[in-house]
Amino acid sequence: MDRERLQSNFRKVQWINFFWMFLVIMPVAVPYFRWHGLDMRQVYILQTVFATLIVLFEVPSGYVSDHIGRKSTLMLSGLSAGAAFTWFAVADSFADFVIFETLAAIGASLYSGADVALIYDTDEALRRELPEERGERSGISSLGRRLFYAQLGETTASIAGGLLVLVSLQLPAAVNAITAWVPFFLALSLEEPPRQRQNQGKSHLDQLGEVWSLLFRRSQLVRAILLNLVFYGLATLLAVWAFQDLWQSQGVPLAWFGWLWAGYNLTVALVGRIAHSVEDRIGSAPVVVIIGLLPVIGYFGMAWGGAVVGIFFGLCFQVARGLTQVVLKDALNTRVPTDYRATANSVSTLGVRAGFALLGPLFGWTIDRWGHDVALQSAGVLYVVVFLVVCLPFLALRSTFRDPRKPVA
Repeated sequence: MDRERLQSNFRKVQWINFFWMFLVIMPVAVPYFRWHGLDMRQVYILQTVFATLIVLFEVPSGYVSDHIGRKSTLMLSGLSAGAAFTWFAVADSFADFVIFETLAAIGASLYSGADVALIYDTDEALRRELPEERGERSGISSLGRRLFYAQLGETTASIAGGLLVLVSLQLPAAVNAITAWVPFFLALSLEEPPRQRQNQGKSHLDQLGEVWSLLFRRSQLVRAILLNLVFYGLATLLAVWAFQDLWQSQGVPLAWFGWLWAGYNLTVALVGRIAHSVEDRIGSAPVVVIIGLLPVIGYFGMAWGGAVVGIFFGLCFQVARGLTQVVLKDALNTRVPTDYRATANSVSTLGVRAGFALLGPLFGWTIDRWGHDVALQSAGVLYVVVFLVVCLPFLALRSTFRDPRKPVA
């Protein structure tokens, strides 16, 4: 085992995440779609197309990653993402954007879970060689850095996008057609970590049944972690696609969008960077309560406040996202055996996208029909219910939430 090359995986995954999220089009994505003649219903339908395709591809792609390797999967995801954003730069109709969403969904589904699995597989391989050395190889610390780099990438891109749009609304899309290829080339240099496989000889059907049992039947705790990852990931996704249209309706100048988007993503980056320290300091139960309440506060705050107040309450989703993507994701990955790790991560993403496929078009239609206030207040009521029926039962299991790295048997 080439220990030095293996250690370099941590640094390379951070930079892959940086460029994966270096999306200069994102701070003006909704205005860009509107510029091409789409209404908000169509914007949410596009995201539903993406979400539906993720539902179809997500678990198979995680299963592929568990079998062909993390490096190969990340290479394929980078190839698909590069092709998607190259097409996006020349797209000019709803049908063209559907093609973009299809290519992007293939790339995202392959990417989802593979980078996290690579982190934990690399960590475990290095621990087997030098079990007394932890430090930089801690899985949760690497998750925090991963999220920090991803959001730093989107923050930097947001500022760039906000400046580029002053020249032309088309220019951010053109720049993205180039930068989207960087993750592919970085993935070429990764080192595939050796894994201690436990399921050779089992059929694919038997292994899928094992994953289902692991996530949904064998452990109440794992099931609760997974459900919270899904519901609170969905809370952020619904809100994110409403931000820009809400800002426009409130008269926020387009030139500010890049700076606002940058501030939002920098918030996720900073929270993600310190999330594991916060959990260690205040305990898992308060962190779970914070994750559960922030979407409720965010939705009602955005509905009842004006432009400035609404923007402030929008930060609630960014704080919740930073905590969820580090604390809850670590809780899942430390309890799932390496053979099923990418698949488990894919299942959580599948749940988020399936939820968005069901609620996204309804949310967008409500905005078009009755306005942002009604849509946001309805989402706030929904997340009061989610807090009661999903988050609180999870709290009842908090005593085993941070067991030492102990996969479910």
